[in-house]
Order: sequence, then C-alpha cells, then structure tokens
Amino acid sequence: MAMLVWAVHISGSTVEGGLEQLPGPRVEHTAAVITGFIILSSTGLEIMPRMGARRPARQRRPRVTTAEQRRDIALLLRGSIYAGVSPSPTATGEEYSPRQVIDFCLDLGEVMLSSGADARSVEVAIVAVSATWNLAAVELDFPGSSIHMVYAVPDEPTIAGLRAVRDTGADLHRLNNVYGVVDDIVGHRTDMTQASQRLVEEIRSDPRWPYRVVAGAMGVLGIVVALQAGGTYWSAAGAFVLLFVLTYLGRILGRRYLPTFFVAVAQMALATAAGSVAMAYSPINPGEAASMVAACVVLLLPHPSIVATAQDAISGFRSLALVRGLGIGLVVLGMVTGIQAGLISTRWADLEVDPSAIHLTGLTPFWALFASAIAAAANAFAQGATARVVPISMAVAVFTQLIVQLCARAHIGLQMSLMLGAAILGALSTWTAARLRISPASIVVPAFCGALLPSLTVAHSLLQFIGHSPGSGVAFAFSVLTTLAIGAGLVLGNIVATGGARRMVSTRTRIRSASLDTEPRATVPEAGGRLDS
Repeated sequence: MAMLVWAVHISGSTVEGGLEQLPGPRVEHTAAVITGFIILSSTGLEIMPRMGARRPARQRRPRVTTAEQRRDIALLLRGSIYAGVSPSPTATGEEYSPRQVIDFCLDLGEVMLSSGADARSVEVAIVAVSATWNLAAVELDFPGSSIHMVYAVPDEPTIAGLRAVRDTGADLHRLNNVYGVVDDIVGHRTDMTQASQRLVEEIRSDPRWPYRVVAGAMGVLGIVVALQAGGTYWSAAGAFVLLFVLTYLGRILGRRYLPTFFVAVAQMALATAAGSVAMAYSPINPGEAASMVAACVVLLLPHPSIVATAQDAISGFRSLALVRGLGIGLVVLGMVTGIQAGLISTRWADLEVDPSAIHLTGLTPFWALFASAIAAAANAFAQGATARVVPISMAVAVFTQLIVQLCARAHIGLQMSLMLGAAILGALSTWTAARLRISPASIVVPAFCGALLPSLTVAHSLLQFIGHSPGSGVAFAFSVLTTLAIGAGLVLGNIVATGGARRMVSTRTRIRSASLDTEPRATVPEAGGRLDS
C-alpha cells in the first residue's frame, strides 16, 4: 500500500506541510491539527501523533469566594439550623468541580421534594451542602415543579443544571435518611463518594412498610377521624372498610397512570355511593354516614402537599406554591365531583336528609387526646415513617391536641386555634428533630394529622352538601382548605425554635472520616484528559 508521509507544524491557525525529503508544492490547511504526522493512504487521511507530544492538561484553579458571595450565603441560610455554614477551602486544598457539586445538589433537591419536603428546607440543604464544598457563586430557583441551579464566575464557563420533579408525595423514611446525608456533609463526616452512594440507595429503595400495612394504617386512621367527626362505632367500622378499599383503589388507578383528578373522582364517588346505600339499607343514620364519608374526605386529601403549599407561599417560593395549589385545587374539585357523582348514582334509593335535624358531637377531651395519639401512630405508618419516630409523634400530637382544646375553651376561633396548635407543633418538631438528627417533617406530618385535622367541620359541611343546602359546596371547599392555617403555624413555630436547634447542631462533635475523598471525581467522561471546569 503506497503512502506519503507529511511533516506538519502549526503556525497560528494555519497548518503548513510538505513532502519530507521530496520536492513538491506547499499545502495550507485552515483546520486545527495536533502536532504529529499525517499519513495519506488509499483508505483516507490518518493522523499519527508524534512520540512524546502531549497536550498539557488544563489545571483547575482554586475557587476564591468574595465577601459579597459569603454575605449572600449567610442571607440564604439566615434563620436555619445551618446559619453558621460559610464557604471555605478544604483542609488539603483540593475541592470538587462545580459540575460535580451542582449535579449532586440537584439530585439531593429532587429526592427531597419528591419525598414531601417544602421548598425552604430544600433550599437550606442545597445551599449548606454547596457552601460546605466551597461553591458560593450559585443561583438557585424553583420555577414551578423543577429545580434550576446556575454557577457563574468571571473568566470561566457558566454551568447550569435543571431537575424536573414530576412525582411529589410523602416518604418520611427516605426524607429522614436524606436529611442525615445533608447533616453528615455539613458536619464533615462524609465525602462526596459516600454521600452519592447513600443518595442512590435512597432513590432505589422500596417503601418502608408493605402496602397492606399502609392500607391497614389508613383504615385505623379512618376509625379515629370518624369518631372525631361525631360518628359512632357503626360509622367507625364503615370508615375502616372504606379507607382500606379506597387506598388499594388509588394504588391500582395510579399504576395505570390515571391523573389524580380522576382518581379523586372515582374514590369519592365510591365512598359517597357506599354511604348512601348504608343509609338506605343499614342501621346507619345520615349523621353516622356523614361522619363516615367525612373521614374519607379528610384522609384522601393530600395533607402534606397542602401544608407544604402554605409553607412555600409564606416563605417566598410563590411559583412552586402556585403549582402545588393548582394540583390541590384539582384534587378538591375531583372530590366534589365524585360526591356529586355518588349522589346521582344512588338517586334510586330515595333518600331524604334534613341537615337541621342532625347534630354531630365530637369526642370528650380525654378520648380526643387518646384518639390523637392513635391517629398519629397510624399516620406515621401510612406515610412511611421509621419506627422510632412513632412514639415521638404520638407524644407531640397529644400535647398539640391539648393546646387546641384550651384554645377552643377560650373561644378564639377555629383558624386561630389551628394556627397556634401548629406553631407549638412546629417548635417542638424543629427542636426534637435537631436533637435526633432527623427531618422535622417526619414528626410534623403524623402529628398534625392526628391532632389538627378539622374533621368535625368537614362533616358538618358535607352534611349540608348532601342535603343540597344553598352555598354548601363553597362551605365544604373552605372547610377543607382550613388546613392552610396549619402551614402558617408550622412556619411560625420553626422560626421560634430555630435558635435553640441551631445551638444544638453547632455543639455536636465533628469527627472527620478516615476515608475522606478529597480527589475531584468526574461526573461525565473527560475527553482527552480535559477537565470540565
């Protein structure tokens, strides 16, 4: 095979070449070619690098944070338990690349939001982690149901990342573990390799409890809420059966990727039809049926999302709160539609309901405290909390219920009672979570469902709706949305208790891991040894 060898060298942007040891014309090429030999053969053009010729690798410059950047970090972490965290280089002088830190922080935020965390908690976690790894020049935003993070400094390429959060729910066990990852990073007890492995394990992990346990816990919670709504043993038994069946129905419809609006329609249509049939062909009277269906209404609402929406709106994350609020509004609209569909489907039963002749009475103070403890335990299992959180949630729920009862005796109104009770709950949860190194949401969610849900108010408005009273639909919607006051109280309680929680975090003993990973590790394959930042 005949071939000609050309010796080339680079002159600016022009590559000049000629036949080695042979006279011939000079050829100019405007393409950038690495110094070496060009081999012309019958198969085409090949480039053979010259022995010993290496392109020098681009060195990563140490990141230097300015006083303005440190001030911005302090403002973002103000009022949180990590308020004292500031960007600083590592002890060895080595650090992770901006792309590595941004990718990890986006994955962290996605897991937290999909597990039920509010936007402020996610912002604090991401900013604290990025500051711990000496990445200060970042902009963080929550546009709708996504997380957007940008790193921009002079004389360096801008790096941006985006994560879309399509699945939002409540997985308190996963949220607890992720919170532990953040706390270990900020406390310098783990490195990026170990933290990434733990995060991947949480993403791939199964729910904490089997689904039959979750359905059974929802049934027990239905018993408690039906009794709190003025029901009897008959309505409590009916609520258990209905909630158990509706929980499995929601799972089946969700696996078929049916939108949540139609899932809510199907669930409430079945619950209302069952209540109507029970009134017509069983000893259950309209009041008992109303409390039974009210338990389904109260417990099928996305309570963690409702409370997180109020927290996001008050904390300034209005775009995310708006997206969540639209989703909640669709669920409430689907439930109202399902109730109407259930009533229409049972018109043949010829039911006559006089709401003015029915009086629902709540539990006595002692039994209300006992019911709050049972409801908190059941909801902890239903939301996937760890076993050690259950007794804590029960104790906090009982204390919160006691505060609500005292507020009711003082006649200060339902909204203010819920807000004050939620403030006490938020303060206790924030302080206890900082002491136990767990997420406050793992205590808050079970406890407020056990002590603060307006079950009796929802039952009254539902009874008016069944009786076709004027304005009953609006009253029902507003009684459901009273849970927004819970979110406002939780934000207030968190603000009050953050100082003590921060002091508790700052006094922890920080033990540096013996296997700390200080070598930067690429998140994408590097072409030719060239670094990405």
